[in-house]
Amino acid sequence: MANILIVGAAGRMGKWFFDYLINLRKEQSEDQHLSKKTIKVEKIFLVDISRADYLNISETVNVFVSKSISKFVKDSNIIILCTPIKETLKILDKITMMLRPGTIVIEISSVKNPIHNYISNLSQKYNSMKFLCIHPMFGPGAQIKSSKNIIMYVPLGLSDVNRESRILGKLFPRFKRFLISTSEKHDTLIAILISLVYFINLVFSRLLIEISTSKTFKNEKDLLKLLKQLSGSSYRIQSLLSESILTDEVPLYLNLFLGSDKSIEIINKYGKIYERVSKKVEQKDEKYLQNLVINTRKKIKKQIDIDYSYDLLYRFLNN
Repeated sequence: MANILIVGAAGRMGKWFFDYLINLRKEQSEDQHLSKKTIKVEKIFLVDISRADYLNISETVNVFVSKSISKFVKDSNIIILCTPIKETLKILDKITMMLRPGTIVIEISSVKNPIHNYISNLSQKYNSMKFLCIHPMFGPGAQIKSSKNIIMYVPLGLSDVNRESRILGKLFPRFKRFLISTSEKHDTLIAILISLVYFINLVFSRLLIEISTSKTFKNEKDLLKLLKQLSGSSYRIQSLLSESILTDEVPLYLNLFLGSDKSIEIINKYGKIYERVSKKVEQKDEKYLQNLVINTRKKIKKQIDIDYSYDLLYRFLNN
């Protein structure tokens, strides 16, 4: 049986992990087979670094809330750090000496390079502890039972791969797990999968605001609503994505854009391509733009069935 401590429990991902663990514990009590192949959840401890008013939960259900990390550390078998990188490093400095042998410490940061190096050193120094660098590739709105949820993890060393995979399999038996060999590769992937997408959509939203206040539309009260009413599939998907991304908290944007050199590199590369293509559009260079579309499509089709993607888009919109 495991007592699991969630630090940063008042945050959106902290709450997601809490909901997940509560559900896992319930399923384990109803399914003996599941109970045997997973880490059995006993007590759940909740701590937040900024506030302790997360939930008013009775201790009779084995859920305990405190503003003090120290109160729960010695009684915890697993600690999940749902905190920004800077706070995670401070917390590790504070609690590592208090951890009992065999404790599993899991951090979930979206940028791995700085924290992975730090934890690798900790792992060598405190080899009785088990540290995992994981990245849930889903947001706090993800369904807790979905088999489509993906967890990426960066091993601390080649000798740790099988051990870390077993732990994750027992804690998240339904989820797909992808091993990413190095923190550098992880951060490059995230720069493309998340940072660049957030950057593009933030700029897109900003553009809409500026257009809505322009002379042409100064008398249009709700241009964005009108655009939705007039839109076809392309704008509908784009606006849905950009609007949903804006629900995330500002520190996430700052972390994605500024917390990784790889993100800055990828965003800069995107900017250079944009400037080059934009200049050709301004010059009305039909030949260049025609070749750009044809060559881009040709190279993408070598790896992806774009006709299937088109069909999938409309299936999504028509559901």
